[in-house]
Amino acid sequence: MFDRIKRKDGFTLIELMMVMIILGILVQMSTTFALDIRKRAYDASALADGKNLMTMAGNSFIGLDDVDFYHTSTDGPQVGFLDTGGDTRPPIFTLSPGVKAVIFGTSPGIPGGGLVSARVYHTNGTDDLTPSGKREFWFSIDEMTSSITAPTL
Repeated sequence: MFDRIKRKDGFTLIELMMVMIILGILVQMSTTFALDIRKRAYDASALADGKNLMTMAGNSFIGLDDVDFYHTSTDGPQVGFLDTGGDTRPPIFTLSPGVKAVIFGTSPGIPGGGLVSARVYHTNGTDDLTPSGKREFWFSIDEMTSSITAPTL
Protein backbone atom coordinates (compact mmCIF):
# COMPACT_ATOMS: atom_id res chain seq x y z
CA MET A 1 0.00 0.00 0.00
CA PHE A 2 2.82 2.43 0.80
CA ASP A 3 4.56 1.64 -2.49
CA ARG A 4 1.60 3.03 -4.40
CA ILE A 5 1.74 6.35 -2.49
CA LYS A 6 5.49 6.67 -3.04
CA ARG A 7 5.16 6.19 -6.80
CA LYS A 8 2.74 9.11 -7.25
CA ASP A 9 4.56 11.81 -9.28
CA GLY A 10 2.87 15.10 -8.19
CA PHE A 11 -0.09 17.00 -9.59
CA THR A 12 -1.67 16.66 -12.98
CA LEU A 13 -1.85 19.54 -15.44
CA ILE A 14 -5.60 19.88 -14.87
CA GLU A 15 -5.13 20.22 -11.10
CA LEU A 16 -2.48 22.91 -11.54
CA MET A 17 -4.65 24.83 -14.02
CA MET A 18 -7.62 24.76 -11.63
CA VAL A 19 -5.48 26.18 -8.82
CA MET A 20 -4.24 28.96 -11.11
CA ILE A 21 -7.81 29.80 -12.21
CA ILE A 22 -9.03 29.97 -8.61
CA LEU A 23 -6.09 32.17 -7.62
CA GLY A 24 -6.76 34.47 -10.59
CA ILE A 25 -10.40 34.88 -9.56
CA LEU A 26 -9.42 35.67 -5.96
CA VAL A 27 -6.86 38.28 -7.09
CA GLN A 28 -9.41 39.94 -9.37
CA MET A 29 -12.01 40.12 -6.58
CA SER A 30 -9.55 41.55 -4.06
CA THR A 31 -8.23 44.15 -6.53
CA THR A 32 -11.75 45.33 -7.38
CA PHE A 33 -12.63 45.54 -3.69
CA ALA A 34 -9.46 47.49 -2.84
CA LEU A 35 -10.03 50.01 -5.65
CA ASP A 36 -13.63 50.52 -4.54
CA ILE A 37 -12.54 51.15 -0.95
CA ARG A 38 -9.94 53.65 -2.16
CA LYS A 39 -12.50 55.60 -4.23
CA ARG A 40 -14.87 55.67 -1.26
CA ALA A 41 -12.06 57.09 0.88
CA TYR A 42 -11.56 59.87 -1.67
CA ASP A 43 -15.31 60.55 -1.57
CA ALA A 44 -15.15 60.74 2.22
CA SER A 45 -12.34 63.30 1.93
CA ALA A 46 -14.50 65.47 -0.34
CA LEU A 47 -17.46 65.09 2.01
CA ALA A 48 -15.36 66.14 5.01
CA ASP A 49 -14.01 69.17 3.13
CA GLY A 50 -17.56 70.22 2.21
CA LYS A 51 -18.74 69.99 5.81
CA ASN A 52 -15.70 71.93 7.05
CA LEU A 53 -16.25 74.54 4.33
CA MET A 54 -19.83 75.05 5.53
CA THR A 55 -18.58 75.39 9.11
CA MET A 56 -16.13 78.07 8.03
CA ALA A 57 -18.86 79.83 6.02
CA GLY A 58 -21.10 79.83 9.10
CA ASN A 59 -18.25 81.24 11.17
CA SER A 60 -17.78 84.05 8.64
CA PHE A 61 -21.52 84.82 8.88
CA ILE A 62 -21.31 85.00 12.67
CA GLY A 63 -18.14 87.13 12.56
CA LEU A 64 -19.71 89.45 9.94
CA ASP A 65 -16.71 88.88 7.66
CA ASP A 66 -16.79 90.32 4.15
CA VAL A 67 -16.03 87.24 2.00
CA ASP A 68 -16.70 86.38 -1.64
CA PHE A 69 -16.96 82.58 -1.71
CA TYR A 70 -17.24 82.36 -5.52
CA HIS A 71 -14.89 79.56 -6.58
CA THR A 72 -14.55 77.30 -9.61
CA SER A 73 -12.89 73.91 -9.84
CA THR A 74 -9.88 75.49 -11.59
CA ASP A 75 -9.26 78.19 -8.95
CA GLY A 76 -6.93 76.06 -6.80
CA PRO A 77 -7.32 74.99 -3.20
CA GLN A 78 -7.75 78.44 -1.59
CA VAL A 79 -11.39 79.43 -0.92
CA GLY A 80 -12.61 82.86 0.14
CA PHE A 81 -9.41 84.81 -0.56
CA LEU A 82 -11.34 87.86 -1.88
CA ASP A 83 -13.86 90.15 -0.26
CA THR A 84 -17.05 91.29 -2.01
CA GLY A 85 -15.17 94.34 -3.31
CA GLY A 86 -12.54 92.18 -5.04
CA ASP A 87 -9.73 92.96 -2.60
CA THR A 88 -7.52 90.11 -1.34
CA ARG A 89 -7.88 88.78 2.17
CA PRO A 90 -6.65 85.69 4.04
CA PRO A 91 -8.39 82.58 2.67
CA ILE A 92 -11.28 81.18 4.68
CA PHE A 93 -10.57 77.54 3.80
CA THR A 94 -8.05 75.37 1.94
CA LEU A 95 -9.31 72.28 0.12
CA SER A 96 -7.53 68.96 0.55
CA PRO A 97 -5.33 67.69 -2.31
CA GLY A 98 -7.46 66.34 -5.14
CA VAL A 99 -10.69 67.92 -3.86
CA LYS A 100 -12.36 70.34 -6.25
CA ALA A 101 -15.27 72.68 -5.51
CA VAL A 102 -17.68 74.90 -7.38
CA ILE A 103 -18.98 77.48 -4.90
CA PHE A 104 -21.43 80.36 -5.22
CA GLY A 105 -22.27 82.85 -2.53
CA THR A 106 -21.04 85.61 -0.28
CA SER A 107 -20.83 86.69 3.30
CA PRO A 108 -21.28 90.44 2.80
CA GLY A 109 -20.55 91.44 6.38
CA ILE A 110 -24.16 92.35 7.22
CA PRO A 111 -26.44 90.31 9.49
CA GLY A 112 -28.73 87.91 7.62
CA GLY A 113 -27.02 88.37 4.26
CA GLY A 114 -24.88 85.24 3.99
CA LEU A 115 -25.57 82.54 1.43
CA VAL A 116 -23.20 79.81 0.21
CA SER A 117 -23.91 76.87 -2.10
CA ALA A 118 -21.14 74.38 -2.90
CA ARG A 119 -20.66 71.32 -5.10
CA VAL A 120 -17.63 69.33 -3.89
CA TYR A 121 -15.96 66.25 -5.40
CA HIS A 122 -12.61 64.45 -5.49
CA THR A 123 -10.78 63.97 -8.78
CA ASN A 124 -10.07 60.30 -7.93
CA GLY A 125 -13.47 59.60 -6.37
CA THR A 126 -16.27 57.33 -7.49
CA ASP A 127 -17.31 57.71 -11.14
CA ASP A 128 -20.79 59.15 -11.64
CA LEU A 129 -22.98 60.78 -14.30
CA THR A 130 -22.40 64.35 -13.10
CA PRO A 131 -20.80 67.31 -14.89
CA SER A 132 -17.46 66.50 -13.24
CA GLY A 133 -17.75 62.77 -13.97
CA LYS A 134 -17.27 62.01 -10.27
CA ARG A 135 -19.64 61.62 -7.32
CA GLU A 136 -20.51 65.15 -6.18
CA PHE A 137 -21.72 66.34 -2.81
CA TRP A 138 -23.96 69.41 -2.58
CA PHE A 139 -23.90 71.72 0.42
CA SER A 140 -25.68 74.97 1.19
CA ILE A 141 -26.03 77.36 4.06
CA ASP A 142 -28.47 80.28 4.04
CA GLU A 143 -28.24 82.77 6.86
CA MET A 144 -31.57 84.43 6.04
CA THR A 145 -33.67 81.24 6.37
CA SER A 146 -31.30 79.60 8.89
CA SER A 147 -31.10 76.48 6.70
CA ILE A 148 -28.15 74.18 6.25
CA THR A 149 -28.12 71.19 3.89
CA ALA A 150 -25.36 68.60 3.85
CA PRO A 151 -25.27 65.08 2.39
CA THR A 152 -24.02 61.94 4.04
CA LEU A 153 -21.88 59.20 2.55
